[in-house]
Amino acid sequence: MQKEILSTNEAGNFFFGFHDTLAWNDNGTRLAALKIKHINIPPSLDNPCSFGFIDDEQRFHEIGITYAYNYPQGARQQWLHASNNLIINDKVAVTWGSKVYDTDEGKLISELPYPCHVITKEGWAFGLDYARLHRVGGYGYTGIKDKTEGQNAPDTIGITKHNIYTNENSLLVSIKEVANFEMSENIGVHHYITHLVLNPLQDRIAFLHRFKLKDGGETTRLMTIGSDGNNLRCLATGFLSHFDWKDNSTILIWGRIGSNVEKLRNSKLYSLLPKELIFYAKKALKLIYYSSNNSFVKSDFNWMLFSDDDTSKQDFFAKDIMVVDGHPMFCPTNRDWLICDTYPNEAGIRELFLFQESTQKRILLGQYKMIDSKPNIEDAKPTLTDVEPSVLKSFSIEMMAFYRSGLHCDLHPRWKPDGSTVAFDSIHSGERKIYSFDVRNYLQ
Repeated sequence: MQKEILSTNEAGNFFFGFHDTLAWNDNGTRLAALKIKHINIPPSLDNPCSFGFIDDEQRFHEIGITYAYNYPQGARQQWLHASNNLIINDKVAVTWGSKVYDTDEGKLISELPYPCHVITKEGWAFGLDYARLHRVGGYGYTGIKDKTEGQNAPDTIGITKHNIYTNENSLLVSIKEVANFEMSENIGVHHYITHLVLNPLQDRIAFLHRFKLKDGGETTRLMTIGSDGNNLRCLATGFLSHFDWKDNSTILIWGRIGSNVEKLRNSKLYSLLPKELIFYAKKALKLIYYSSNNSFVKSDFNWMLFSDDDTSKQDFFAKDIMVVDGHPMFCPTNRDWLICDTYPNEAGIRELFLFQESTQKRILLGQYKMIDSKPNIEDAKPTLTDVEPSVLKSFSIEMMAFYRSGLHCDLHPRWKPDGSTVAFDSIHSGERKIYSFDVRNYLQ
């Protein structure tokens, strides 16, 4: 059986981040990477991260350091189109911004006052408010206080749009606009936007709108908007997680919609119930919902396809084949194929696999086990001081410290631009490393 290859043998912990961006430059000769010494504590301004690239000879070339990173999504480091220039998020003055580096010369080219989550070939970068994300429990950055704290759905932040070459910038859409689109912001609190993904044509952006509920839970909406700010749409509401564009007008996502819990939360009754009764109403509904002798129809989790149009047409994907949540990414050269992983099973094992839609074939590439190391709780506590108290109440300090440290390591597979290879992060060796897997023989 073909095996994964360690991207570099150099000492240290290496990682890339999420599954939604290409890790290599356009010609596939440089793999962007982050490097850090200790992974048992969450990121902080006292614990910056080195960044650079790994070449074809498995050498790591360090370019600089960044303070704007988290372990699940890295520093949103991305290669600029048709160049060896790299954009990466960092602390710029007193805010989260981004910087562009020439990796040939190893030097800083420009500092930008706006962060970058995704970027088009033309240099239009779309960013989020990472201070707010950190406060509400999302994938934010530690060390800068959220200026919108206390605002349920602020109208001054949301998705920013800026051109890294001309400095033209605007607010594409605010959190308030999103929170009041086909609903009322008063349904929940602490609204935020996360997980921006461009479609292949780069004229539409998919994202998740999330907000906290009276019962302590959270609701997610899958939404899209034009890269020009037009045609905002809500495609689905429920318990929704990881996704990718199947094509320019279809999105694949894992989740559950239309359950009785969601129906209660969206009902008039829910909005009228006093906060102290919400918890008991939810608990009672769950008892009925999961009872073996009831008239409710259980709404299962599935991989689903949604059409990005006014119909929001829904269909199942890989039904009874891909049966657990993971991190999908469609092959950039042949979108009949996707690479995906799974969350760890009861034995702590994550799986890496390919899936072909036309044949419904799932190909297991490898299995990778978690390690038993625990985070440093005392060092983690200061990094959680700006997190919303209601979020901290929902999780133990041990759980928060673990999931924000580098010990929590999903594979997050991502493609090479030519579709020949995938890279992924793993911790099965005892250290966090980046691996690559040549998949050409499977895709023939």
